[in-house]
Amino acid sequence: MRAILCVILLSAGCVVVRADEAQVRWSWEEPHARVLPTGDLEWAPKPFEFDPGESTRYIDFESGSDENDGLSKLKPWKHHPWDRNAAGKAKSCRGAHTYVFKQGTVYRGELEANESGTRTNPIVLTRDLSWGTGPAVICGSEQVTGWKKGADNALIPEPEKVWYADIDWAPRNVWMVGEDGVVARIALARTPNWRISDPDDIKSEWWTWKNPDKPFDNYTTINGQRRHLAFDKGHINTNHPQDFYVGAIVWTTKGWVMGSPFQARVIAADREKGSLTFAGQWGGEPTYKIIRGCQYYLEDKPHYLDSPGEFWFDRKGNGGRIYIRLPGDRDPNTVRVEVAKRIRMIESRGMSHVHIRGLTFRFPNIYWNLTAAPYWVSRESIDSEPGCVRLLGSGTNISVSHCTFEHVHKGVRFKAVGAQDGIDEVAVEDNVFSDADSGGVELADGTIYSDVTGPMGRLYGVRVMRNRFDHIGIRPDLFGQGTALTVSYAETAEVAGNIFYRVCAQGIDVHGAKQNRAATHRPFTRILIHHNKAVDTLLNNDDFGGIETWQGGPAYVYDNISGNPGGYRNWDHVLSPDTEDRFGHAYYLDGAFKNYYFNNIAWGKSKGPSGKLANTSAFQEIISFDNTFFNNTVFNFVRGSRRQEPQAGRVKFLGNVWQSMGLSVFRDADPARTPPAGNDADSVRPRSTFAIETDAYARNVFYDIGVGEGFGVFEPSGRWYKSLEQFREALARYQPLAAEVGVMANEPPLLDAAAHDFRPAPNSEARGRGAKVFVPWSLCETVGEWHFYPIRADPTRILDEHWCMSPYYALRDDFYKLPKYSLTGINITLADYHDGPLENWTTGALHFNGSSQYAVLKNEDIERPVTMSVGSRSDNQTRTVSGSDLTNPQIHTSSFLVEIYFKAAVGQTEMVLVQKINGSGYVLGINKAGGVTFATSSGGNTVWLDSRTVVNDGQWHHVIAEANRKNKTLTIYLDGKQDATCPGFGGDVSLANDADLYVGGGPNGHYLNGAIDFLRMARSTLADSKTTIEELYAWEFNGPFLYDFNGRRRSSDGGCAGAIDMNPNPEISPVTPSDSPVP
Repeated sequence: MRAILCVILLSAGCVVVRADEAQVRWSWEEPHARVLPTGDLEWAPKPFEFDPGESTRYIDFESGSDENDGLSKLKPWKHHPWDRNAAGKAKSCRGAHTYVFKQGTVYRGELEANESGTRTNPIVLTRDLSWGTGPAVICGSEQVTGWKKGADNALIPEPEKVWYADIDWAPRNVWMVGEDGVVARIALARTPNWRISDPDDIKSEWWTWKNPDKPFDNYTTINGQRRHLAFDKGHINTNHPQDFYVGAIVWTTKGWVMGSPFQARVIAADREKGSLTFAGQWGGEPTYKIIRGCQYYLEDKPHYLDSPGEFWFDRKGNGGRIYIRLPGDRDPNTVRVEVAKRIRMIESRGMSHVHIRGLTFRFPNIYWNLTAAPYWVSRESIDSEPGCVRLLGSGTNISVSHCTFEHVHKGVRFKAVGAQDGIDEVAVEDNVFSDADSGGVELADGTIYSDVTGPMGRLYGVRVMRNRFDHIGIRPDLFGQGTALTVSYAETAEVAGNIFYRVCAQGIDVHGAKQNRAATHRPFTRILIHHNKAVDTLLNNDDFGGIETWQGGPAYVYDNISGNPGGYRNWDHVLSPDTEDRFGHAYYLDGAFKNYYFNNIAWGKSKGPSGKLANTSAFQEIISFDNTFFNNTVFNFVRGSRRQEPQAGRVKFLGNVWQSMGLSVFRDADPARTPPAGNDADSVRPRSTFAIETDAYARNVFYDIGVGEGFGVFEPSGRWYKSLEQFREALARYQPLAAEVGVMANEPPLLDAAAHDFRPAPNSEARGRGAKVFVPWSLCETVGEWHFYPIRADPTRILDEHWCMSPYYALRDDFYKLPKYSLTGINITLADYHDGPLENWTTGALHFNGSSQYAVLKNEDIERPVTMSVGSRSDNQTRTVSGSDLTNPQIHTSSFLVEIYFKAAVGQTEMVLVQKINGSGYVLGINKAGGVTFATSSGGNTVWLDSRTVVNDGQWHHVIAEANRKNKTLTIYLDGKQDATCPGFGGDVSLANDADLYVGGGPNGHYLNGAIDFLRMARSTLADSKTTIEELYAWEFNGPFLYDFNGRRRSSDGGCAGAIDMNPNPEISPVTPSDSPVP
């Protein structure tokens, strides 16, 4: 092995290719919103432009004819060819055309979009700004006329005030459109006749369950199945007949968590005891609890049509009679009444290269059975989860832009439902979503809750940009929550420039990689969530975040605002009125791993610590680890950070501003009930339960901190620490990555936080306390990532922070037990860690002395098998994973790359940077000429590549050495440019070996005299990672984590803690990252 190594390091000469030096810009460099200097964002959509393709067809539903040629505005068609009612020339049209809908007209029809364009000539549905005035509307309703007065149904109160009409369809939604165009929703008949009078408790006028004997866990059995039993004698009694209750739909909140209202049929009523019986949310036996104080109302009975602004439909077959009372008891013959008819608007089972631009969608119907479970559960109807633009299948290059979705169920719903389906290149941009009952946008792969092993439909690349969402989620479908934007398990996603206001659930809900329990291989994820604003979220549920991430990263969440996350729980207020009554969070990491949250702003209405308005926390984590929170600004919460199940450690809080916390800053473990109880528990529970030595708290700034729960809690015992000093002292005993914690400011560090001016105050103690953190750009199948900062408890342990969702990453509760490949430093002490260029919160560069020091990862640790569990909770199987199925630094036949940021002493040669070789394997080192050599060996054959540029100059250098086994090439990228390339091995030979992995030398010498700040290995290429050397280098050395919220480059000391740095020269405007040169 030594002989081979010497030959490799002494080699010289190979093909050298210069990289293109043209400057490139990427979407993540742009804010996609208007950034205000005080720390606010405004919606900044791109303007709509009419951009027709090669062939154009015109559609005027009100005046066109399908017998026209459709080639001009003078001879438009009535129907689109996808409409089943199309006839003549319109019906026979096929191919890639731009279909122009006339402005100011209403298209009433359903489009079956099972046709595709091409990449260069997509199918486009749009409008022409020069043809007509007003919106071009696709409408799901019909205008009903000919109303007659007087209800003939004896169950309807005050029948003389009720109007009716007979129609041949079954509507679930009705709207009144006034003379001024203002739309009023007509509610399905309900009791009580509630309205939203309290913006922070939108259900304040609902009734509440009293449950007088037991506050919860009241059940009964119907036909052998357990069902909910809930009591409210004041409203469920003998004053009404039995049929007043039985058969109604009850909407009720639930507990303990995720308390969004769900709908269920009332299957029994006991008027003597004041109870109703109904199924659980998932359609069967209860899984949640109906607690005393939960809110509810009843709907869909003729008895409830007792006030203006309601309707009820008496269904007979496919049609029936609609009864209505308009606001003010107006005559419906004098206004426009839109009665929902069509559920589907633009519907597809498979389409590609289709662009929908500038259209308005209104007034769709929903599935008749309001309590229907999703099709994958009930097999009842796919329309139980509708969408105005809906794709259930495969598609590529699909965009929905500059559209308006108003008074709808859900705007856009794409799901790769089939096992072999795939959806890619989706763009949802510059749209408006308002008054959407179920949600705004849902983009999802094909997984359902029961899926464990593949194949599963895939969601690849999506972009959701510059959309506005308001008043979302008031009536979700049965399994829904009312989320504005959901992205489920995309491979790459960018969510930017979106504005959310008054959302019943999360504003943004992004799930990475794969769902919990799935034993599929998802080696690559890249999620960017930036420059979004979500205010007044979680109006109808709890235990979520205004902005939320789940599962696998890396996820980059930056420059966002999350304000006043709700999560109000009335049952909590009823049972314990003197405590906090909300459980909602500004940012929630719900089993989220490898997330970077930076430059975000979180603000609450009230820091409590008790009351209906008390905002629970800025950051909530459960199970999550490998997450870094830095340079965020937090104002006015009960707690700053709230962490559940923190046993994995691996969390960093660096350079954040925490102002006005009502109860504590860090609730990073379950607190003991009392301080003495915490002290007692600490004396008997071992500290090793949590990996606290891998945590980092540093450079934070605190002001106006309540200590009702103590300054912080972080240990398994739940011991309270009442002051910053006590917290710091206790943390330091574990000798973690960083225990400086921060400083307690004497004056407010923020200029005027109460007025939402989050700039630093002139003399803010946040100055110079900003954190410089290195944030690597995500790569496919990362197998090792080392940042070379010291764990003070054991400086020989060089922490591995790689993340890859291998098949054995199945059950999220066990992720922390899975292999990490930490290096062991040989002859390394704490004194060998020095300040590095990539971080300022720690001594983040490991210096090697060139004579006796190196790091090693034993092959037995690399090759150690993994035992995994596959299946559901009730049907669980154990499987052992070994050999090439492990995701580790052992290279078999895959492509791979090594990325390193290092410096070598002037003139040093013939040394190892990274190697794993014994006959077969790979080496990256410095050769005799002072350049980089990258070599691979197999079966006695060796291919090596030398860089053109020398690196033994005492300066820091960034190197990526890549072996592309598909293309049979080796490539060296040096300081952001391609430096050299040559032929290499293909994928038909293995580089696997039994050698240990060495860094900075080895037991046989070739020691590095220099330092390493960052090292990463991935079993992929840059192309596999959907990136380029230019993009990766721009992100890592000029990315948004080096700037503040306003786009101002932070100073070398990190600038100010918090999201906004202090402008040293007010006359100079902030710049965006792309305006500054890459170093």
